[in-house]
Amino acid sequence: METLHLTQVDPTAITDDCEGLVLGAQLKIGSQKRVWRCAYRQKAYVLKALMADETTLRRIKREIQVMHICSSPHLPKFGPLPLRELRLHTGQTILYFLEEYIDGLPLNSVHKPMKCNEVVWLGTSIAQALAVLAENRYIHRDVKPMNIIQRTSSDYVLIDAGIALDRDGEGITVPGDVVGTPLYLSPDQVSFPQKQLDSRADLFSLGITLYEYATGQHPFFNDETPRGDVIYNILRFECLPLQHFNPDVPRCLCEIILRLLNKDRDKRFPDPRSLLNALAQWNQ
Repeated sequence: METLHLTQVDPTAITDDCEGLVLGAQLKIGSQKRVWRCAYRQKAYVLKALMADETTLRRIKREIQVMHICSSPHLPKFGPLPLRELRLHTGQTILYFLEEYIDGLPLNSVHKPMKCNEVVWLGTSIAQALAVLAENRYIHRDVKPMNIIQRTSSDYVLIDAGIALDRDGEGITVPGDVVGTPLYLSPDQVSFPQKQLDSRADLFSLGITLYEYATGQHPFFNDETPRGDVIYNILRFECLPLQHFNPDVPRCLCEIILRLLNKDRDKRFPDPRSLLNALAQWNQ
């Protein structure tokens, strides 16, 4: 029987399946996942549609679970349409659902380097999101600029919790598999034997992002780092001081970011709330 990629599926099949749903601009496209801005009953949302398999279904359910449980202005909210299934003529199934539409730009489209007060606000926003996740026993595992949106109001929102780890629940990946985006992984995620993860892994990934937006350079992969595998650099290479790339970064902010990037997780901030306290003192 014919097998379709999601790019081959006519999106009107989804709108025909759900009365009151009107698709707008496409925000993301892939063979297994497509994302649109949409209107549902005349209110703006984001529609996520994915080709269903066992792993995808578990990831979607995890993402929805996180949105239901973790309430924060820095995390997206689940929309009014529950998870729905659409059966195709090929026998395949599309899963789709709505979530809050966040009016703004993904961080990876924002100019680097930022002003230091903006870097602090970025760190504060995402640390608040991570604190709520951690307090509900979740680890995001994919903190990176592509998963951060800056609202037009200047707040930042951490999105895409589909691979979040529930520290008390069933895993959605095979033990030992490396989950996340290579440029933003923590040593905890790629060390062998693999460590049991906690929120300090997310803090390391946030540290990479803050370093990048304070200096304009990735701490472990740029023209002045050893060439080769970025994972090796994350495990072995000590990043250059931030002031090497941007002398305007204050020493106290440098210290906060470098503490986030410590290879030894026991020397990082113990949790997102501790990071928030440090950033609040910087602002005083």
